[in-house]
Amino acid sequence: MRKVLLGVLLIAGLAFATWFCFLENPLMEDNTASLIGVRHPALFLVYTALNGVSFCLGALAMYRAYGSRNLPGRISALFAPAMLLVILFTQGELVDGEIAFAPITKTIHWTATVIYVLSVVASLSLLFFLKRKQVRGFAALCVIATAIVPGMIFTILTIGKSGLFEAIPIWMVYILLFLVNCTKIFPMKETANESL
Repeated sequence: MRKVLLGVLLIAGLAFATWFCFLENPLMEDNTASLIGVRHPALFLVYTALNGVSFCLGALAMYRAYGSRNLPGRISALFAPAMLLVILFTQGELVDGEIAFAPITKTIHWTATVIYVLSVVASLSLLFFLKRKQVRGFAALCVIATAIVPGMIFTILTIGKSGLFEAIPIWMVYILLFLVNCTKIFPMKETANESL
């Protein structure tokens, strides 16, 4: 039952995140989720809450399911939603139809965004790396999870700071969490668990 509820949460989070990131043309500059959120603050609150809860519960469920007690990975899973709160409370505001940030607020906002992405990637990559010998396919998932950061950099360099800059990594994270938590594609090998 817990797996079903998590699956429903992950699907709902993915659907809402996709819809939210495509509220405005995702190929246009300055249509990141945060900037869309300035124009739609209530929806941005739902977006950040769903992403934070979905990721945290999904990541911790993975650590539990695969018997890993790795503290840095678990702390990263808990730290990511905290950064979403910082992102939420350091939003810009609409001034005469234009989005404005106070300089220090923008710095905090971007710093929290970078820390959030690194926390998500660290949490996923650590589990996949530590359990790669016990779980077939985790080595490949580790590469995919680790590729999220360079993928975001590539996207921002080629497409710009657009909605796809955030949508693509969000899709990757949700898909990874769903496949690992809600399917039987990645079973543990029949060996003694390591205390990782």
